[in-house]
Amino acid sequence: MTKNHMIFHIRRHPGYFLAFSITVTACYFLFTLNYIFVRTVTCLRGLQIGACVSRRDSHPEEWPTNSSLQSDEGPSNETKLVLLWSPLFSGPEFLQIGNRSFDHASCAEKRCEVTFERSRLMESDAVLFHLRTLSMTDIPSSRTAHQKWVFFSLEAPPYSHFHGLAFMRDMFNWTMTYRRDSDIVIPYGKAVRTNKSAFNTNKLHSLWKEKSKMAVWMVSHCDTDSKREEYAEELSHHMDVATYGGCGVAVCPFNKTNDCLKKFSKQFFFYLAFENAICDDYITEKFYRTLNHGMIPVVFGGGDYSSVAPIGSYINAMDFSSPKELANYLYKVASNFSLFSEYFKWKIVGYEIEDLLNPCALCEKLHSKAFLLHSVYHDMQKWWIKNSFCGKWVGR
Repeated sequence: MTKNHMIFHIRRHPGYFLAFSITVTACYFLFTLNYIFVRTVTCLRGLQIGACVSRRDSHPEEWPTNSSLQSDEGPSNETKLVLLWSPLFSGPEFLQIGNRSFDHASCAEKRCEVTFERSRLMESDAVLFHLRTLSMTDIPSSRTAHQKWVFFSLEAPPYSHFHGLAFMRDMFNWTMTYRRDSDIVIPYGKAVRTNKSAFNTNKLHSLWKEKSKMAVWMVSHCDTDSKREEYAEELSHHMDVATYGGCGVAVCPFNKTNDCLKKFSKQFFFYLAFENAICDDYITEKFYRTLNHGMIPVVFGGGDYSSVAPIGSYINAMDFSSPKELANYLYKVASNFSLFSEYFKWKIVGYEIEDLLNPCALCEKLHSKAFLLHSVYHDMQKWWIKNSFCGKWVGR
């Protein structure tokens, strides 16, 4: 009786049947798409470890998946070709066509070429997959056994969480990110000790006397995973914070960041170098570029600043129990020149601060013995998401 009633109901309302059919079809399509993607990745992986080998080949070459096998041959002297498969964002190019990215003094190894031409896939030594612009349906259909497929991301996981990673097991050979446990480490900047200093304490005192405002913050990303905006909001209840950028009262002109920072350094004691994500090793250029100016950076992030910055060059908000406690300390520093000058002693020792991305490590890696090692990341989602140990600020 119930069964007949249901059949009658469907016949009376054909829209229900149409919706049901569309749902089933969509689920089948997604299942098929995922199957094809996983199968494709697995077969491409076969060129590295012997999977998906034709049954006609009774002696497939089997390479280890979770260990490395070193060749007796030395690194090649030939120019290495790097194919950027998924594009970078617009703006200053981190990787430029040809060898321009490596043909400068900071690169110890210059024999590398970058191309965006997919027709050169099979001659490429490395294929870079930029996570933010990667698509599940846009994976190369073939690869060579010697190629290194490189997982590439400069954004923190909360802004580069690609759901396709769950299906990309045993696909990538190397990682290239800001994280220090990457195969190729690309930091947003670095401090290089030079032992050469032109620092003048008298000029610092004059600069200190000229300042009249507490802290400045340039920011255009107003709703972040780290909840830095909430921290800054609470901080502003206890001290003056001038906010510039898309989230503030004024905007620094395009490509004039350093000019704005130079201007700010004459007015403000501190610069808020707050990150949009609190993840291991994630320290961006906003911190490094501040070190080149006469303000003390106040950092808010998950990186180990003590391992990348000169001792006594910053104030870490995470060292304080609350924004109010931080504000009290900042007022103390701003009102006392001796205490304020302590945060500039590192300049007397002599450091050169770099605040630009540098791809030299990629070329060096391709010409190292590591290129002859066969290695595969089994679970990239675990490595990138779980092992980044990201968190967020929760008001106390």
